[in-house]
Amino acid sequence: MIADAPCATDAVVLAAGLSRRTFPRHKLLARDANGRPMIATTIRRIQASTVRRIIIVLGYRADEVHDAIMPWLDAHRPFPHLIHAPDHARGLSASLRTGIEAAQAGRADAALICLADMPLVPTGLLDRMIAAHAACHPSAVTVMHGGRRGHPVLWDRRMFPDLLRIDGDRGARDLLRRMGHGLLQLEAGPEIHEDFDTPARLERFSTLSPVS
Repeated sequence: MIADAPCATDAVVLAAGLSRRTFPRHKLLARDANGRPMIATTIRRIQASTVRRIIIVLGYRADEVHDAIMPWLDAHRPFPHLIHAPDHARGLSASLRTGIEAAQAGRADAALICLADMPLVPTGLLDRMIAAHAACHPSAVTVMHGGRRGHPVLWDRRMFPDLLRIDGDRGARDLLRRMGHGLLQLEAGPEIHEDFDTPARLERFSTLSPVS
């Protein structure tokens, strides 16, 4: 593939988690100051990007999460593919594998792994990551702020087999640690560290008015 060839990048949104830390509330259904569910804001920002497809991996309370997304979708943007991770209760890696399998089946050149509980990640950052991968085709593109790595992470298709071998309740952190020159790091804002996975953070989210 030549350096300036267009790349087919699929966004894989991990939205299957059990929300244990916010139980009995489901964090993805929490609403901001405008009444919009968290998951809907995350998806709207991804819809506005240059991704080819959006693959949303559902699991826990899948019907409710589905219903929280539908009314807020941008009808002028690609409609997301919603899929179910049958073994989502086994941990994050199960959802990741389901999403990567879907991207691989769709012949994606790269998969942009997004966490559903990080609705403040800006569309512009997603586009920067996609453009950086298209320019030089690293094995992965990560984002940094304050010397710490955050989310999302973009993976080249060369890494799909490695991602499919990950097991347990963890993502691809160990795989990133083992990578050398194939890893491209971009500087980003504090949003890459800001998730909403505790009761206190959900209360803060309820005061925000994120713009999609």
